[in-house]
Amino acid sequence: MSDPSPSVLIADAVARLSAAGVESPRADADWLLAHALRVDRGRLLLVDDVPPRAAAEFEQMLRRREAREPLQHVIGRVAFGLPDGAAVDLRVGPGVFIPRPETELLLQWAVSTAPADAVVADFCSGSGALAIGLAAACTDLRVLAVERSAAALTWLRRNIAAQPLPIAQRIVVLAADVTDPDGMRRALAEQAEPLGWPVDEPLDLVVANPPYVPTMQDGVPTRVSPEVRADPAEAVFAGPDGMAVIVPMLDAVRGLGRSGTALGVEHDDATGTAVAAALEAAGFTGITARSDLAGAPRLHTAVQG
Repeated sequence: MSDPSPSVLIADAVARLSAAGVESPRADADWLLAHALRVDRGRLLLVDDVPPRAAAEFEQMLRRREAREPLQHVIGRVAFGLPDGAAVDLRVGPGVFIPRPETELLLQWAVSTAPADAVVADFCSGSGALAIGLAAACTDLRVLAVERSAAALTWLRRNIAAQPLPIAQRIVVLAADVTDPDGMRRALAEQAEPLGWPVDEPLDLVVANPPYVPTMQDGVPTRVSPEVRADPAEAVFAGPDGMAVIVPMLDAVRGLGRSGTALGVEHDDATGTAVAAALEAAGFTGITARSDLAGAPRLHTAVQG
């Protein structure tokens, strides 16, 4: 009996993933098979048959994805970067938020906004997607990756360490809570200054993909997909209105920034008005709403007044 062809395995996988309610069954099937074969996804068309070892591994991974375990957990990684540039490879798993394509729009804005030799902070850094993406795209800037979760910090440090030295050496990790400006100041002096971070130099740019999903919608608890439930709740939800992190975080931005510091914040598509109001109340100007890939309001940018 000959080994199965990729097309046969993919067709079966697409049917099973569709029945399980997976939103992108074909793409997920392709990623799983490419991972099992140890080839790039774009080279699947060049594969004639699938060896027994790879077929068995593919079946195991397919069952996990059928159970709605996130694709990124199944293959253990996610690519993140600019639409027209090389993506960085990030390791992810239980305990850290999985970067989404929407956040690449925030990265794109930040890369186009950061001045030369900028001092940048990535608030709520998680896996380090924005911090590493910025350091990879802009070879002259320094990045402060701020995260409070012990579990996420493990993934963050692991991902930074896996980067080439010219990227990794320009990122400093800060274990701190972005909603506590005084605590951040202390953490900078205790953790970052010994590593050569310029504590007294104000930030030129801040990016943040904080927890922002409201815990309540229309008077009932917010329902999310099984894949979102696999993310740490503290990295997803931010109080009944989704603003429990963003509002106090603005004080930390102001405390570490200066007049002219640029800020980009990702937020829930239902809280754009609230985010704009919070930015205005905190003294930011040039407040601009930006849409995600689906046209939903997902990002606000502003400048510290």
